[in-house]
Amino acid sequence: MPNRWLPITVLSLLAIGLAYAIVSLSVGEKGPHPIQIEGTGDVQELIGGIHQLDDRLGDEDAPITITVFQDVQCPRCADFQADVIDPVIEQYVRTGEVQMEWKNFPLGLKPVTLGAIAVEAAAEQDHGWQYAELFMRNLDEVPEQGVNQEYLDQVASVTPKLDTAAWEEANASGAEGTDAVESAQADVDLATELRLPADPVLVIENPATGASETLEDVPSLEDVEAAIDRLG
Repeated sequence: MPNRWLPITVLSLLAIGLAYAIVSLSVGEKGPHPIQIEGTGDVQELIGGIHQLDDRLGDEDAPITITVFQDVQCPRCADFQADVIDPVIEQYVRTGEVQMEWKNFPLGLKPVTLGAIAVEAAAEQDHGWQYAELFMRNLDEVPEQGVNQEYLDQVASVTPKLDTAAWEEANASGAEGTDAVESAQADVDLATELRLPADPVLVIENPATGASETLEDVPSLEDVEAAIDRLG
């Protein structure tokens, strides 16, 4: 007489094998890919030694001020940061000719993003620019589901001289009512008031003369350099 339990056992084993295969395909044989943040040395070489205060980078007496409206979670913004903002930091901010102010300008659906809040939390320790740079340089490491607390924490863990415990308290996972959230919201309110388009924007000013220019449509490095020369 055939063993009636044999087919049931075989089917059970096949089901377990199928489930294992599905899990293996979704997370890989070695599990989820660990987030690895790189570029700390390069960021510190770019920014280290330049005075920071809150969202400002550079000498407060620099004759030209550039306000940068950026979204750290936006890939094309990361390209703009690398191609335009970083050379300006190296050529003009480090030499004392320009100071820059960071404004969070989310270009996606959320008015205030986790990335913006995390940058503001780091800015409370005068390290917002390093945090933003590392965040944008490692967007390939963002999980498929989007920016999460693990990614924010990993960026914080390699941000030079950042007190991670104090940052965690200031960041508070985007909790409402924190100074970081209010600062990020204030940036959005300013961008809305200025009616800025959904792209990285630079507002370049000479406070001594009152002259200013707003550069839209993802300006090139040459556009920025020309504006600095005109306003200087």
